[in-house]
Amino acid sequence: MDDDDRTTSIGLARYAYEYIEAASVVDQAHAEKHPGSQISPIPAYFLVHHGVELTLKAYLRHSGVTVRELGSKKYGHDVHACYRKAKELGLLQIFKETSDDLNAMQMLVRLNELHGLRYIRTGMKRFPLWSIVEPLAVRLHQAVAPVVGYRTFAKAYGRGNSPSTAHSEDGLAAKFDILARAFDEPSK
Repeated sequence: MDDDDRTTSIGLARYAYEYIEAASVVDQAHAEKHPGSQISPIPAYFLVHHGVELTLKAYLRHSGVTVRELGSKKYGHDVHACYRKAKELGLLQIFKETSDDLNAMQMLVRLNELHGLRYIRTGMKRFPLWSIVEPLAVRLHQAVAPVVGYRTFAKAYGRGNSPSTAHSEDGLAAKFDILARAFDEPSK
């Protein structure tokens, strides 16, 4: 059995589901401890970024891209390259991309440059609001999972990608705001 037989699109979709679900759990726990916070802790962004990467790779594997290609420098952990290739292979026929999706994707990609979501890098960073990140990850998975043969989320997002039962209209007005957080090394 070779890598292509062992690494299936269904397996990738399963892992993606679990990473995205874990990101939501981290975000919810943070929200309970810090009501009113509009950005999530770094681990939530890392988990959702990896979930998006795995969702895209599930689609790419289903579309015939080999495991070797997915692990190459051409794709590797480059979510932007994976997204671009997935769109070339017809992703937008099943996924309705919004401007929020593009904003969230671009910001997640920038945050993870040089593995910035895994390793501390001091300085100013721009974080997308969770209210556009979670819908991107969930909706992308909802588009890809059925195609590859895996279950997906039951959440529904209405106008502006906010969960249809979770946010008021006033909350939607703030979704395009971009928050900045500075990370400084602790004083010695």
